[in-house]
Amino acid sequence: MWSLSLLFFGLLAVLPAAGQQAASSDPHRGALIAGGVDQFNGPMAAAEFYDFKTEAFSCKFLGGVNSATGACKNTLAQARFFASVAPLSGGGVLIAGGNGIGTICLNSAEIYTSSTGKFTATGSMTDAHCFAHTTTVLQNGEVLITGGEDETGNLVNTADMYNPATGKFECSGLGGADPTTGYCLSTLTDARFLDTATLLKDGRVLIAGGSDGSIVNTAELFNPVAGTFGCSGLGGSNATTGFCNNTMTDSRENHTATLIVTGPNAGDVLIAGGLDAAGNVQQTAELYSPAAGNFTATGSMTHARSLHTATRLRSGRILITGGEDGTGTVLKTADVYNPVAATFGQVGTMTTARALHTAVLITSGPKKGYVLITGGIDNAGKTLGTAELFNPKTEKFSATRSMKVGRSSQDGTALP
Repeated sequence: MWSLSLLFFGLLAVLPAAGQQAASSDPHRGALIAGGVDQFNGPMAAAEFYDFKTEAFSCKFLGGVNSATGACKNTLAQARFFASVAPLSGGGVLIAGGNGIGTICLNSAEIYTSSTGKFTATGSMTDAHCFAHTTTVLQNGEVLITGGEDETGNLVNTADMYNPATGKFECSGLGGADPTTGYCLSTLTDARFLDTATLLKDGRVLIAGGSDGSIVNTAELFNPVAGTFGCSGLGGSNATTGFCNNTMTDSRENHTATLIVTGPNAGDVLIAGGLDAAGNVQQTAELYSPAAGNFTATGSMTHARSLHTATRLRSGRILITGGEDGTGTVLKTADVYNPVAATFGQVGTMTTARALHTAVLITSGPKKGYVLITGGIDNAGKTLGTAELFNPKTEKFSATRSMKVGRSSQDGTALP
């Protein structure tokens, strides 16, 4: 059984990405699994590719197999965990920040190019964002990176923007650069760590919860037109605190946040689970309504969860898998949120208990619409190389072929 503090300071885990991108004409259709922590709790440069057509992990698009290690030949330019992974138009993937060897905080970034299967360094961020920052692909294709921890161990309110057209991080969409520090002038209203960032239908980004030293219930919105963070759409700014007046129903970190795309609450954001300010693992969930600008409670999950994943299915329902409960037990259970009924229901259990794992929606091939769930740790703290598939029609899980290398705290995304 693993305590939460050990997970944070021993593994320094990353929250998995949901991977909701649609497939294109690129023949390299699959999910890129990159970096993470190995069985010795060390950062990894290894990556691998789950091929949606063959339903197996492969090195075909990563230079082939290294006969000495069994891993793929083409590796990250920098070993890293707790990095952000964001799909780019044209089949590329941005991998930025995170922690390196010796938990060095990184401001470097690199690009995976699917046509070559190689990773190449790209421009660095203006500030280091490691250990639980957020990453959001905006409607114009640029990538917003916010918060986290810097190289001094401080929680930060800084932001960076990656422009795929120039291959650089720029401050033009964030108020310009501070001539003294070089950081972008537009910053969060509060330092945030282990929070969530969700792209809304109108192009704004909801940034919710996390910790500024204490776990908070505050939220804010990024306006990409103005390039600013603020409280318009959250009841305005509190004159005393400077935070937004409308707050979440519960304080949360290590929660999930998923845009709802169907039903009476389409356009709202489902926020579920996580830790509250007292350190309790939450079973509750809530909805943020962009129309009303407020948060309201919705049905609770069947189990309290933190370090879990949330993946929006093709039907619009939302799959919640695994994580840790309040006793530190790693879970095999899963829930599906029905956005029409606004209720959670338990579905079949996973083949393996998992926390710090990755869940990716399969966007093409014979298992289109299934969810690939891979890696993580089990109740013994063992790093897992196994993987499984969730069938949304039967609502059951089944084992699939394992990864080339066991890993936890990794990121994964379907290629666009």
